[in-house]
Amino acid sequence: MKKIILLGCIFALSISCSGGGSDSEGCSYNGNTLYVGEKGGCYYLNSSGNKEYVDKKYCSSCY
Repeated sequence: MKKIILLGCIFALSISCSGGGSDSEGCSYNGNTLYVGEKGGCYYLNSSGNKEYVDKKYCSSCY
């Protein structure tokens, strides 16, 4: 039973941090969805599709 609850919590966290189809509060910057890179960088994709890095504090709730 504990394993099922633990898996449910992990699943819920992964959905909330990946966006789950909508912007989570704290995981956006000026209307753009924020992403966390492999090395921990915080960025969004601009209108040209290029990464624009922002301060890591904006991604603190996106991990």
